[in-house]
Amino acid sequence: MTAMDRHQQAYSYCSLCPKMCRFSCPVSEATQNETHSAWGKMTTAHLVQLGHRPLDESAAKAVHACTGCGRCTSFCKHENTVADALFEARESTIKNGTQPKGAASTLATFSQSQNPFGRELSSLVNGWRSDTPVRYPLFPGCSSLVKRRELIEDTVAVSTAFGAPMGVARVASRCCGYPLYAAGAVDAFREHARATAEVFAEVPELAVLDAGCAFTLKVVYPRVGVELKTRVRTVVEILEENLDHAPEKPPLDESVGYHDACHLGRGLGQYEPPRALLKRAVRDVHEAPSSRAEGGCSGGGGLLPRTMPDTAVEVARRQANEVGGAVVTACPTSKRMFERAGKTSFDLMSILRRWVENPK
Repeated sequence: MTAMDRHQQAYSYCSLCPKMCRFSCPVSEATQNETHSAWGKMTTAHLVQLGHRPLDESAAKAVHACTGCGRCTSFCKHENTVADALFEARESTIKNGTQPKGAASTLATFSQSQNPFGRELSSLVNGWRSDTPVRYPLFPGCSSLVKRRELIEDTVAVSTAFGAPMGVARVASRCCGYPLYAAGAVDAFREHARATAEVFAEVPELAVLDAGCAFTLKVVYPRVGVELKTRVRTVVEILEENLDHAPEKPPLDESVGYHDACHLGRGLGQYEPPRALLKRAVRDVHEAPSSRAEGGCSGGGGLLPRTMPDTAVEVARRQANEVGGAVVTACPTSKRMFERAGKTSFDLMSILRRWVENPK
């Protein structure tokens, strides 16, 4: 049985549906292409799975036109997990050589360095090792280690101010493997997850900064039969639990809009912790008309920035406009996408740090 065979029912349900979730897909809304809607992508996969059309480059592009945000599932009466079905369909594009170049190059880089950036992460982690005892070992995610060092600084400073000091864990030099999952490399992802579980076994608990990493470790690993002995928690949920220990400071006199990161919200169900933190730190917080489980996507997931970069930026632009004003998010990838779209964006940790260090 192939990966696509396992999702035959999901493909069938979507292909027979009268496009009830047509409006919910951020990719098709950005491209205005029916093939990129949940119905179009799943119908393509359904026809391929039945042998009624070839998995050529056009079909391969369709099954890669998904960020994995899960928004369509929020509106689906059958709760069809479209992202899982499409991500696993990508495995067949690897085998027949029709995988988009951006996804193929990501896999090639990962096979060489065990992360999508082609960097040696151990030296980066060693530069963050704390000289004093910490309460929570921190797993920033390789994206923050390579591209967002200031985010790690903010997190360490804020956690200390909250009485819950964090320090980068030695095991943080290992990527969670999300790019393998998003590329459809199911077997490689499973093996990477097993090896990661063994490395993590020495750490009883991890505070995970990147929502995508937390989602991968807590949700995707069990799907491929890998259970971590390590307790995985997000940084925002830990900080929210320690909010009573935060400094007594007036909120910053600012107005910002909050964006629900897909993996943190729909993926992990953590809607309240980031809101509680942000509303304590800022005077005025507004949201998009559609938020929480129905909230929009920033375009940063599913390898879309590598397979359809212009579309990914357009997805981010549309979502930032939906939120309005300066956008705050608890996801480093979302912040980067909003910046690429030319929008003012802040990470929640940077806002919290300015608040706790405000001299007023």
